[in-house]
Amino acid sequence: MNRELIVTYFINFAYTLLRAVIYAIGCFFAWRAFDWLDKVDIRKEITENKNLGWAIIVASLLLGLAYVIGQI
Repeated sequence: MNRELIVTYFINFAYTLLRAVIYAIGCFFAWRAFDWLDKVDIRKEITENKNLGWAIIVASLLLGLAYVIGQI
């Protein structure tokens, strides 16, 4: 294989890995901020009370963040 092609693959892999780390950190802080701003225990609502509405809200938050980071 061409050396330049291997370097390009490595750079693309590193860039993808960096975006995944940024997404994980962003999800962590978004979840903490959302949990801190809301008075309801979201984990309890989703797991124990089977509240589908809260699950949809959290999923949309994480999917929206993934879309924003994906556009970088």
